[in-house]
Amino acid sequence: MEFLVKLFKGVSNETRLRILERLMERGEAPLEPIADELILPYKTVEWNLKVLEKAGLVKRRIWGGIAHFSLSDSPDLKYNQAIYNIIKMQLQAKKK
Repeated sequence: MEFLVKLFKGVSNETRLRILERLMERGEAPLEPIADELILPYKTVEWNLKVLEKAGLVKRRIWGGIAHFSLSDSPDLKYNQAIYNIIKMQLQAKKK
């Protein structure tokens, strides 16, 4: 049950959904470009990325001393793909 609480908390905020959309459209990126593209303070994006990490939706990779974030593609997180598909449908609807 705790897993679902974290998962739903991860997608229950517009900022976090915008971060997920950004990662889906453009792929892996460090914190700063994500914040700049979304026109949000770095601390806000950083905090929301931590929530997404706890939910298992985003993973962090350290490269060159800088954290890079991307969508989590772990096969044991079967609900992620369903959430990503919902976000993809929303992105497609926006483009029409």
